[in-house]
Amino acid sequence: MTAEPEVPPTPEPRAAEKSIVVWPTLTPAGDDAGQAALHKASPSEGTLAARSQELDVTLRDAVQDLGFTLDVADQGPTLSRTRDLDLIERAGKSSARGGPLDPGTWVVSARLEPSGGDTFLLRIVAVPPKSKQLRVRVEKVASADVSVRGLVLLRDLLSTPTGLAPDTGPKPQDSNGSGLMPPLRSPGRAVLAANAALFGAFTAYSVQRASGSEDPRLLYPLLTLGTGIGLGGALLVAEEWDVGTGDAWTLAGAGWWGAAAGVFLANGRHVQPLTDRYAWGVGGGLIGLSLGTLALTRGKADEGDAVLVTSGASLGLGFGALAEFFYVGDIESRTPYTGAGYGTAIGLAAGGTLATLVQVSASRVMLVDLGAGLGAAAGAAVASPLVFEDVTHEKTRGFIGATAGGLLLGGSIAWFLTRERAEKPAAEARDFHVTPFGGTVGSSVSREGNVPAYGLGLRGTW
Repeated sequence: MTAEPEVPPTPEPRAAEKSIVVWPTLTPAGDDAGQAALHKASPSEGTLAARSQELDVTLRDAVQDLGFTLDVADQGPTLSRTRDLDLIERAGKSSARGGPLDPGTWVVSARLEPSGGDTFLLRIVAVPPKSKQLRVRVEKVASADVSVRGLVLLRDLLSTPTGLAPDTGPKPQDSNGSGLMPPLRSPGRAVLAANAALFGAFTAYSVQRASGSEDPRLLYPLLTLGTGIGLGGALLVAEEWDVGTGDAWTLAGAGWWGAAAGVFLANGRHVQPLTDRYAWGVGGGLIGLSLGTLALTRGKADEGDAVLVTSGASLGLGFGALAEFFYVGDIESRTPYTGAGYGTAIGLAAGGTLATLVQVSASRVMLVDLGAGLGAAAGAAVASPLVFEDVTHEKTRGFIGATAGGLLLGGSIAWFLTRERAEKPAAEARDFHVTPFGGTVGSSVSREGNVPAYGLGLRGTW
């Protein structure tokens, strides 16, 4: 029996095989055919330049923490040497000269470009030593998270074994839906299913009420049927199309606010019998769902779009109610159902339209809503003496006008304060620093020797 030869242990990689080059962050990052050539962000590009510098520092520190030897002599390519082939060529040699036995080096190139609102498109490209393989990770990130997400994407790229393709099987999704692993299909399935089931039950209840029957033996089967149809339809939609969380909440907001507008209008028009007003709610909800679906055919929706739809409808409700109060000049003996209904419908349509045209974060929309609410409260507080005693139609309209004006002013101020500010370029920054000093400021020569001169002064830069 012949003994198998002992396999020697795999040697540790040489220092040259752990070397890495990190090129400065370039822009743009997208893959549109008509985009400008890759270049370093200039100080005039404001926030983009600042975020690029932060990303450069983060990536250079990260590769050293991961055990790589950073080639600080390589300051990046010239403007004409930023193509994919240039990355592969640089990875084939560990230094500018290289050689036939050169082990090569890792090359990392980050790309960053604004993506609308407070977000950026981040792309990290990495090439292993002596490899023809380009490893790429792309993600849309918030402005404040550029460095953090860049670090995570870089670690993922450098941790994949050389020459092995990453696993393409199902992988778990991280908390924000877009991390190291590919996101699951239709992450908004649960939200869509829950709202569709509730809307189905509401529709079934409305049908039962509109029929004039109050027999529970008819109500419970209808509720079960409506809930099942809504749930099954949502699951079929989520299986056929990739429904994100933002898509699901946008559809839910459009449906429920459309139903609210229908109920308000039915109450304002005194629809009889009362049970028919539920049918108006179902009709309004279906119209809202149709408009929401039409908006989603133009592109995916995120959480900011969903909040914008709800914000538009709620602000429209408030403005509509105030408009009706202003028209009648009475806030005590009338409920503004008609104004609230029309305002909700108009606000819902306006919010949905804006969601397809602008990119805004959910936090900014909520801050603007908070500012509008505080402004309305301040306006009502200032004008409240008008409705304390001897209330007339003119005083009531003045109170309503002050409330509406405060709402508009508060929302406008919040929108202005939450806008994205372009950071001042470092080259244009001026440091103002002045320090007083006192004591011996000089000396003079005399027969007795050097005599100190005392005084006070200022020194610094301004």
